[in-house]
Amino acid sequence: MPEVDECQRLNIDDETAKERRSSSSASEGRATMVTYWKRNSNPNLESMMLDTNADKINRYEYPEILECLPDLDGKRVLELGAGIGRFTKKFAQLAKSVVAVDFMESFLEKNKEENSHYGTVEFLHQDATLLNFEPNSFDIVFSNWLFMYLSDQETEQLLQKSLTWLKSDGTLFFRESCFHSSGNIKPDENPTHYRSPRQYIDMCQSRILNTTPEQVFELVFAKALESYYEIKQNNNQVCFLFNKTNLQNHNGYKTLQDFLDHSEYAEKSIQKYESVRGLGFVTIGGSILTHELVKRLDLTKSQRLLNFGCATGGSSFQIAQEYGCEIIGVDISANMIGMAWDRALSYKGYKIRFEIGEGTKMRFSPSKFDAIYSRDVIFHVSDKTTLLNNFYTWLKSDGRLLITDFCCGNTPFSQDLIDYARSGIYTLTPIQEYADLIEKCGFVQVRAEDCSDLYQQYCLNEIEIAEKNRANPDSKLSRQELDACVRQWKLKYSLTNSGQRRWCIFEARKRTSSCREDDINEQ
Repeated sequence: MPEVDECQRLNIDDETAKERRSSSSASEGRATMVTYWKRNSNPNLESMMLDTNADKINRYEYPEILECLPDLDGKRVLELGAGIGRFTKKFAQLAKSVVAVDFMESFLEKNKEENSHYGTVEFLHQDATLLNFEPNSFDIVFSNWLFMYLSDQETEQLLQKSLTWLKSDGTLFFRESCFHSSGNIKPDENPTHYRSPRQYIDMCQSRILNTTPEQVFELVFAKALESYYEIKQNNNQVCFLFNKTNLQNHNGYKTLQDFLDHSEYAEKSIQKYESVRGLGFVTIGGSILTHELVKRLDLTKSQRLLNFGCATGGSSFQIAQEYGCEIIGVDISANMIGMAWDRALSYKGYKIRFEIGEGTKMRFSPSKFDAIYSRDVIFHVSDKTTLLNNFYTWLKSDGRLLITDFCCGNTPFSQDLIDYARSGIYTLTPIQEYADLIEKCGFVQVRAEDCSDLYQQYCLNEIEIAEKNRANPDSKLSRQELDACVRQWKLKYSLTNSGQRRWCIFEARKRTSSCREDDINEQ
């Protein structure tokens, strides 16, 4: 047997002690959680939701959550933390088969009583953290208020297992209370983990399945439930939907969203943009240009606006203050929306919600919005047709669309522009082709303006601000980062000034119902 010197022995003993403490802490945490649920074990809706208004909330929340899910027909569903069977019933009615799991026997017995007659449900009285299934066993893994009752380690392990259990292109859906509690029943002890949405996203996106090819969770959306906002003015009930997909190669990152969050929209990059354009703004012109552009939408207090590519929320907060309308801000960047969620806590009383999602995959009900406003983000999207078709579906009859975006000019591309577009995964489209695409997707009264001169005016102003920032000793950015900021803004100006890249404003309307009827009559 090899000899172990005293120093090595001390290190080994120290590591062993750490493992024992970690194991002991996990056991204590699990015991606390079991005790907590035994004290709240009445198998009824009020106990499950910890709210005396559970019946009212459920009437609105239940259909909203179901609308978030993919088609259940023919699917195998794993429901973790199934409880008394609120969702088990619908799964049993629509899916091919359901495995309903809960570690509280009283809840599971109530679930059996309500749903065993469907014949498609297997009921498992088991702790979700101890489950084991064969790889590729399920199409959907669903949970509602589960991970908030697990430690970080337990959450990460269960997410890794879920990635294994899901089939390729399978769906992971979960809903959690973020930041703080929502129910008006306050238990004496509350061992719940109120994480931020960004923490859950990071936990999911750090999971990798070492298959060939490697597989990961790709975020489809993360959004606050509208029902809780309407009833309780509460934005902290957040649901997440991920798809199991093959690892992509976006300049070495797993997904486009992952790439953007670690490059152009990394936290340091966001600070750089905001240092020049103002807190909350990453697009040209900041609050001044936002004010001028939004006037074109003729918004009223009773309307609902989709702010697509809302970044860190500055334009959404400004529009809400100026017009009083309801706003749903969407961005693919979890970093951006994470900041917007944090800042929204200071804007109580305004009708603002933020969601993380990729526009070609997001789901909104038809005719939901009176207007859609998008600033300098669609050039990131290669499949513009699907996105614009979605916009058309989501808009109400005669709804307005306003887009600012970068297009390619008539001047041949320089190596600088080629490198710039490649580094940011940009897809630049000629102006007329862009306008034609909007019209092809059904929009009418399409207007396209090359406003590159206006862009250049703002760009020169911002270069001046960036230059002044270099002399600011209180800047949160290093001198190296500030120098890079000046170089980047000068490159933006140069690419547009040369005619290679153009900045354009597109306006359009969704045709009215009467227009559609006229088209049908002509046919």
